Amino acid sequence: MKKTIVLLLLALTGFALPGNTQHIVPGERAPELKIQNWIDGKVPAPAPRTYVEFFHSSCKASAESVERLGELSRHMGDKLRIVIIVCNDDEKAAEALRPRLSDSIGAGIDPEGKLFAAYGVHYIPFGVLLGPRNRVLWMGNSRQLTPEIIEKSE
Repeated sequence: MKKTIVLLLLALTGFALPGNTQHIVPGERAPELKIQNWIDGKVPAPAPRTYVEFFHSSCKASAESVERLGELSRHMGDKLRIVIIVCNDDEKAAEALRPRLSDSIGAGIDPEGKLFAAYGVHYIPFGVLLGPRNRVLWMGNSRQLTPEIIEKSE
């Protein structure tokens, strides 16, 4: 009887897990970044690599990651553009991000959470490094992204 219950619970858990997995896979094409509204209209310049960071103003770790991304942007120069996706049209988020925006860093509004859903974002900080053909090169906690990872990714 106990075996049956354990097997039943494992089976139910197995069916529940796929809904909680990422929708992107390294080497595969990433969902298109369709952004209608950019904070202050600042669209980052094209670059060979794009790093997409998912952000929420209520998350302290997310704010720390964005701070670090500024340093990463300065180090990488025109080799990397950073697109920060904000999950709502929140003025608090705009205020937090405004000082970080530059020619290579822009923040787009995702008011309905479509990009969060398309990328399967379930936690933040989370980001995805994309190559020139919109292929996923790396994904994970943005605080672990280094210039070496960016330079070695293909």
